[in-house]
Amino acid sequence: MPHSHACTDPKHHVDDAHAFIDAVEAACRARGLRLTPVRARVLGLVAEAGKPVKAYDLLEQLRVGNTTDAEGAGAAAPPTVYRALDFLLANGFIHKLESVNAFVACHHPSTAQHSVPFLICDRCHSAVELEDRQVVAALDERARALGFVPQAQTLEVHGLCARCSQK
Repeated sequence: MPHSHACTDPKHHVDDAHAFIDAVEAACRARGLRLTPVRARVLGLVAEAGKPVKAYDLLEQLRVGNTTDAEGAGAAAPPTVYRALDFLLANGFIHKLESVNAFVACHHPSTAQHSVPFLICDRCHSAVELEDRQVVAALDERARALGFVPQAQTLEVHGLCARCSQK
C-alpha cells in the first residue's frame, strides 16, 4: 500500500480552519503582507468549505454572515471578494481550480505560490491537492525540452474519489 501523505487528505486544513488562518497570518507577518479582516474572512470561508467553493458563494456567505461589519464584509460586492481572492492566490494561500472555477485552501500556506496537481471528484466535488513534485517537475521539464517556457501550470484530474468509486 502506498505511503499516505497528510496533504492528500481532502480535509487536511478544513478540520481546523482557525489553525489554517493562524498559519496564514504568521506567513503574512513574515512576508510583510497585510491580511485584512475581509481577506481573513474570505480565507476562513474557503478553509471551512471542505470542498471547492465559488466566488459568488463566498460573496453570499459574506453578505449573510455579517451585515454590519465596518470593514465592508456586510456590504460585500463582487470586487471585494475578487480582490481578496486575488491577494490570497497571488501569495499562495489558496489555489484556483480552473475547470470548476472554484477555490480551495493551499496545504502549504507558509510557502510561496506554487503549482500542484489536483484530483477532483465529479460526484462529491472534493478536491485533493496532490503532493507530487515529480509530476510538476516532469511537466515543466517536458515543456522546456520542446522549447516552451512555462509561466504557470494547472493540472486537474477529474474522476471519482476512493469513497465515491466504491458506491
